[in-house]
Formats: sequence, C-alpha cells, structure tokens
Amino acid sequence: MTWNQLHKEQEEVFIQLKRIEKLNKQKENLTEQLTHIEREIDNYNLELKKIRKKLQHLDSFSFINLIQSWTGKQEELRAQKIDKAAILELKMNEAEKMKEDLTNDLVLTTSELQKSDQQKLNNKLELLIAKKQIWLKEFEPDKALKLQQLEEEELNCSKLKIEIEEARAAGKDAIRILSSTLKVLDSASNYSTWDTFLGGGLLATHLKHEKIDESKNKMHQAQIALQRFKNELLDIQEMSTRHLTINTDGFVKFADYFFDDIFSAWSTHTKITSSKEHISRVLSDVRNTILKIEQKLQLVEQKQIELIEQKNSILMLNK
Repeated sequence: MTWNQLHKEQEEVFIQLKRIEKLNKQKENLTEQLTHIEREIDNYNLELKKIRKKLQHLDSFSFINLIQSWTGKQEELRAQKIDKAAILELKMNEAEKMKEDLTNDLVLTTSELQKSDQQKLNNKLELLIAKKQIWLKEFEPDKALKLQQLEEEELNCSKLKIEIEEARAAGKDAIRILSSTLKVLDSASNYSTWDTFLGGGLLATHLKHEKIDESKNKMHQAQIALQRFKNELLDIQEMSTRHLTINTDGFVKFADYFFDDIFSAWSTHTKITSSKEHISRVLSDVRNTILKIEQKLQLVEQKQIELIEQKNSILMLNK
C-alpha cells in the first residue's frame, strides 16, 4: 500500500472520529439548551399562574384567544394584566416549540452516536499509524518528521473544511426562512394598515390575526434555524479563531422582540414594521457571517493545496 493510500484511509477514519467528537459536543450543547428552555417555561408558567390567580380565571383560560376576540377601545385592549399575560403565553408557546425541536435534534444526535463504533475506529486508526511508521523507516528522520507534520495539518484542514461547509449550509437555510418570514410580515403589515388606519372592520381584524399567527409560526422556524446556525458556528470557532471573529448574540431569542406589545390595536402596524426591520438586520448579520466563513474556507482550501504540494515534493525526492 502506498503512502497516499494509507493517508486517504487514515483521513476517512480521522473524519469519522471527528464526527463522533462533534456529535458528543452537540449532545452536550443541546442538553444545556434544553435545560435552559425548560427553566424559561417553568418561569412563564409561574408568572401566568400568578396573573390567573389575580384574575380568578381557570388554568385553562387562554389570554391569546381573549385578546383576539376582544372588541373595544384602545384603553380596554391595553389592560395591563391581560396584555402582560398574553405576551407571556405567547413566549411560553414559543419556548415549548423550541423545546420540541431541540428534543428532536437531541434524539437524532443520540441515535447517530449509537450507530458509531468509536473503539473500532480508534483501533483502525492505530493500525494505519503503525503501517505508516513502518513505511517511514525508509525515510531520513528529518524528512519523515516533516511529512508527518504536513499530514497532520492536512487532516485538520479537511475537518475544518467540512465544518465550514456545514455551517454555510445552515446559514443559507436560515436566510431562506428569514426571507420567507419577511414576506409573511409584509402581508400582515398590509392587513394591519387596513385595519388600523382605514377602518377595515371585523374581516380585516380577522385576517390580520390570521397573518400574525402565520408570522408567529414563521418566527419560530427562523428561531430554530438561527439556533442551529449558531451551533454550527461554535464548532468552527473552537477549531480556528484566526481570520474569523463572529458575534452570534443577535441570532438567538430575537423572536421575543416580535411578541412584546404585539396585541395593541394601535401599535400592531408599527410593531410589525419594527419586526421587519429587526429581521432585516438579522438577515444582514447572517449574510455577513456567511461571507466571513466563505473567506475562511478559501484560506483553508489554499492551505490544503500548499500542504499537498509540500508533501508531494518530499515523496518525490524519496522515490
């Protein structure tokens, strides 16, 4: 078996082992995220129970339904406790959806880990390294050491390239969903204008709330897509920080902004407009982040070419 054949086989095993390492890290991150979201749900439930007790309503009472069926003046719709409870209920519903998605991700990650035989791969890797050591005995010691160093760098480049490509795919998925969310908000904004400023009546009010419900679903899809994008970016940043500084703080929990004060009849149009502006900013951040990681990908690919050329140079000299 030639050196290049040994290296190719070693690279395949190395990437599989790194995949297992990544899955274990993802499992840890998802578990932490689920713990956090469960605490949020408990807090929302606690706050809602306090308000329900004050209002002497049953636990099954839905503040969202009350708001959406309520007709009356601006002052009535802005009743402090009802408004606060409706927002809490919305945020709790979003948190429960997020919990469901994160749980599904955790199940898939755990399932993939269970199918992996890490010990078998480690044994195979050790055997390949032993074969390489035998092969290297024909080399001068300094050339053998240099070749090993080059191959180690090449393996790390291969792994980083895969991580960047996976992050880019997650980022493009987030862009697709965010763009779709903007279209839905545009429609909701049109109905809100008709209802708020043009006196659209009950039909416009009903259509507006339908669009707001659709917007909530889209916001959730965008939220989980951004969470997954952020998780992929963490893997890249842990592997390499050179030429890559990314701030992902704005990628998570941005849906909360949409929920605050969304039920006020007078402010709905303004709020939707503000939400559209906020999503546009997040979209811009995601696009800029993808540009950064694509630049990093170019650097990695160029580095790979240089390493292969240096390695081949050494191998040719020893034929």
